[in-house]
Amino acid sequence: MAKIFTIGFSGKSPDAFMDVLNAVRVRAVWDIRLWRTSTYVPFYSGDNLAATLGTRYEYHPEFAPTAEILTGYKDARITWPDYERMYRELLATRRPADGLAPDDIDRICLLCTEKSALQCHRHLAAKYIAEQFSDVEIVHL
Repeated sequence: MAKIFTIGFSGKSPDAFMDVLNAVRVRAVWDIRLWRTSTYVPFYSGDNLAATLGTRYEYHPEFAPTAEILTGYKDARITWPDYERMYRELLATRRPADGLAPDDIDRICLLCTEKSALQCHRHLAAKYIAEQFSDVEIVHL
């Protein structure tokens, strides 16, 4: 069974973040943010994560929402159900899982900012990936 993890770094110290990833033996961290910068905690900027994680860090913008979807939700111009619908439609158009094999997704960790996965696109991205394969478990860290 393949296992997909998701994690949001908000509220996590860099040490706690690394401890969690190592404890569950994450093979690769897929950064699926639209913008890979972190103003408040520079450790979480894409270049710094890449330097820290080395080959375990991968940027996957094909799973990022568009600026229109993200800012629409953040500015309260669209609701969470609208965000979900729009993001799912985006994935259906992009088809970012095409060409992936079960071994490609086993023990990956989808990374975003939000503390909780409940209203974050990483939850939706994990579900989308899991739906493309059989026997996939999703664990939100």
